[in-house]
Amino acid sequence: MNTRNENKISHIVLALALVIGSFSLFSITFGIEGVKYAGFYTTNQDRITERAPRTNTTGTLFSFNSDTNVVESKYILQKLEKLGKINADSLLVGDLDTGEVIFERKPNTVYPIASVTKYMTAYTAAETFDPNELADITAEKLTVEGNRARFVVGDSLTIRELLYPLLLVSSNDAAEIIAQQRNRDVFVARMKEVAHGIGMGNTTFEDPTGLSKNNSSTARDLFTMMREVRNTYPQIIDISRLSFKENGHYLWQNINKAASFAEFRGGKTGYTNAARQTSIGYYQIKLANDQIKNIGVVILQSNTRLQDTRNILDYLKHYVAYL
Repeated sequence: MNTRNENKISHIVLALALVIGSFSLFSITFGIEGVKYAGFYTTNQDRITERAPRTNTTGTLFSFNSDTNVVESKYILQKLEKLGKINADSLLVGDLDTGEVIFERKPNTVYPIASVTKYMTAYTAAETFDPNELADITAEKLTVEGNRARFVVGDSLTIRELLYPLLLVSSNDAAEIIAQQRNRDVFVARMKEVAHGIGMGNTTFEDPTGLSKNNSSTARDLFTMMREVRNTYPQIIDISRLSFKENGHYLWQNINKAASFAEFRGGKTGYTNAARQTSIGYYQIKLANDQIKNIGVVILQSNTRLQDTRNILDYLKHYVAYL
């Protein structure tokens, strides 16, 4: 028997083992919202009991993905106690290629999203402007809170060049310069129009930066955005993955701490008092049965965003298989 066949058999054996001890072929929802299946809840962390939906002794209801009509479920999960503590009020983990939701918590609850907004700012800029179009840096455009890009009045940068400080250092001034390239109000309205056009029906924007608490969305909508950006403008993903970018006398270093993870392929973080810690991320994960998958992770309303992300990635690598 050749090595390839041996590897194939070993993968099948591992997958079957995961099935035997798994919780379900469906993805998991934390919390009451979105539960459509007769409840499955843990009476302890080692077994499943089928009952009417209710909260278990730890206060967390585990149920299964209600979106199984969208795509056939192929992810197998086991040993949920190994997931670790996730402090985010809302989250979604899903397959960026197929759209399958692996597990989620309050996926349709609307929250402020802070600087995750800037992914839609970048997407709308790509939809609206020529990437080589020059934008002038003026004092009027730099009045927004925060000048992380350290722009120099009198400089001119292309729209493409502005995407680097926008996504790497979360520059509010870069967002405003882009939005004011024509008419700011028209650009923000265009952001909402573009978002709704790609299926983000619970999303709205009041500014291009994310400073407003009225820039709000859901984990489901942001997962949709991540998929759309990746499929349509992968350059945006590539920019957000960089450790740093030098551009003339400018140096912009990535402030996203998740960029240090080996699995990281792009994303954006945000923070305001109203939104708390938010993030969207694209990770390439080798699962427990050695399948390599492109995974999107959305985190909203967390105080421990980085640890939440690390716990999710570790769980995927050790306890999740794809058949």
